[in-house]
Amino acid sequence: MMTKATLLDKKIHANLFINTSVGHEFGDNINYIPIVADELKQLVLDYPVYFMKNSQTGQFELFALTGFTAGQNLFVHQGEWRAQHIPLHIKRQPFKLGLRDNSLTEATDNDLAVLIDEEHPRVNSDTGERIFDEQGEPSAYLNSVCEQLMTLMHGNKRTNAFINTLLQHELIEAVQLSLTQHGEKQTYTGLYAINEQALVELSTDALKSLHEMGYLQACYMIIAATGHIQKLLNWQSEA
Repeated sequence: MMTKATLLDKKIHANLFINTSVGHEFGDNINYIPIVADELKQLVLDYPVYFMKNSQTGQFELFALTGFTAGQNLFVHQGEWRAQHIPLHIKRQPFKLGLRDNSLTEATDNDLAVLIDEEHPRVNSDTGERIFDEQGEPSAYLNSVCEQLMTLMHGNKRTNAFINTLLQHELIEAVQLSLTQHGEKQTYTGLYAINEQALVELSTDALKSLHEMGYLQACYMIIAATGHIQKLLNWQSEA
């Protein structure tokens, strides 16, 4: 949560650094991470991907599962992230996009500004990536973060459209993970997956439509990604 995000200012924040190290102390201890459909092709190589309902809105969102209990991220191990790609939601910390003028009701990309959470544990005065260079210009690191923020913003809209289409075709179903650890059986609930049977039974026209939008490929990537659960179980048993 970014509770006290302020507008990024090259005068006020000229000498700040962002520590990009991996560790629970930087907020990486999260057992499910919100993702956007734009990241799927990379993230399904490493992470189990599920739908979950937003506790505030009740709307479905897309998540990479990284652990089985609150505060558990099995991908973080000995100061390393055990994956080829880190979700953008983690990489963009401690920044987010906000409006330059909160009175605007219809905002365009030009009305957006970068906000920084000055109290985030990654923010410091001497370690990591500079936000601004010696001339007060955005660093290559900051430019990269800005691209990530724009991908997340536009990706959220595309992800919502993807999820709404799946719901129209009744392709999302609740699932339970039954895990056995040290002889004890645990049930993990609150997850939703692609209904494979419903996908197979779609009409030719519906399948063609999903294929043309790129949604069919995304469905099969999400289905395949559930296989990574076994890897997480192995890591947990080693812990």
